[in-house]
Amino acid sequence: MKIRRFSGANTREVLQNIRNTLGPDAVILSNREVDGGVEIVTAIDFDEKQWGGSSSQPALAWPESLMVPGEAGPRAAEGMGRVHGAAVDQVRPPTVNGRSKPQGSAGVAPAELAHLHSELNALRRLVEARWGETTEQPSRERFMDLGFSAEWAARLAEPGYGGELESALQEGLAGRLSITADPLGKGGVFALLGPTGSGKTTSIAKLAARQVLRHGPRSVALMTTDTYRIAGVEQLGIYGRILGVPVDVIRSPEDLLRALERHQERSWVFIDTIGMSPRDPRLEEQLHWLGDLGSQVRKLLLVNAGLSGKSLPAVLSPYLRLPLDGAILSKVDESPAFGAALEWLAGQSLPLCFFSDGQRVPEDLHSARWEALIAHMLAAEQGEAMATPAQYRYHAPKQEECIA
Repeated sequence: MKIRRFSGANTREVLQNIRNTLGPDAVILSNREVDGGVEIVTAIDFDEKQWGGSSSQPALAWPESLMVPGEAGPRAAEGMGRVHGAAVDQVRPPTVNGRSKPQGSAGVAPAELAHLHSELNALRRLVEARWGETTEQPSRERFMDLGFSAEWAARLAEPGYGGELESALQEGLAGRLSITADPLGKGGVFALLGPTGSGKTTSIAKLAARQVLRHGPRSVALMTTDTYRIAGVEQLGIYGRILGVPVDVIRSPEDLLRALERHQERSWVFIDTIGMSPRDPRLEEQLHWLGDLGSQVRKLLLVNAGLSGKSLPAVLSPYLRLPLDGAILSKVDESPAFGAALEWLAGQSLPLCFFSDGQRVPEDLHSARWEALIAHMLAAEQGEAMATPAQYRYHAPKQEECIA
């Protein structure tokens, strides 16, 4: 293996120089900023087996460009950076009678190899962001960066899912998580469930506004059981006045039955429920209210896209006692990696109905589509914001734009 160092004014210039000089088989070992630009250390004829194989294999052959006259080890000049995730002086070959002696991979610690792979993956993402996606199968670490567990990441990284990240995500997720095309259908009673802060009230307003724009205010009614949260009733009441639909406050099972009977001629009835801690006894009481109504009420679970793999079961498990009809993935715009939420939904066999990516009512609520979800996921990974149409930046869209 031959190691070379390249410098330039910026990363693009140096990478182009590396490609022209060493070709596509060059491996980037490290990069750093230096006075006047950047410096990248590369290798050609790189063989990972030298670092992960048996100790009988020789270590890398130090090229003359890295040797100090009169010394057997590599040059340890300041600024060399790291080679394979370890400092140069840490991987200096041992000497025998003043001469360098080949060394096997036993001298390289697993932690150093892990650090090397991490750095290479980070550099690869940088190259892909500037030069475009590579045609190789995305790595397991890439999927873990999107929030998936190690087990799921390993499955999604299998070659059977295609060579590009988008296709691997779509094929892998579509086979494990179902999507409901038209969850609202021709009408019904829909209750939104979920913990505090998951976005239930705003989602209720978005759902109601969609139907009002399409079918008129006489087709929709709103109800809320959120009498504990400060201004909870007032918030939904404001939405009700804007949309021109009635809002009923539910304090008991009897109130709920009477309100449903009163609005039985309205096609869509949306119930906003109170958000509580999974250990709050009042949550159990509310779930009993809805459970007693059976299939008369369709129950949609709000899942915060930002919850981690450990938090999801702890926060959402109480709601699994009810037969849920689907889920809404909320706060996608606030979540840099929401693979864990999609993985949890698939594990519960809970179909995805909608996802939300902002506070605007109703245009920031979308029917679930893999293309849009994956676009959000990749944009968040690269630290980019989803494009917002110019006509939406400072004012609400026209009615026909919402309907479309």
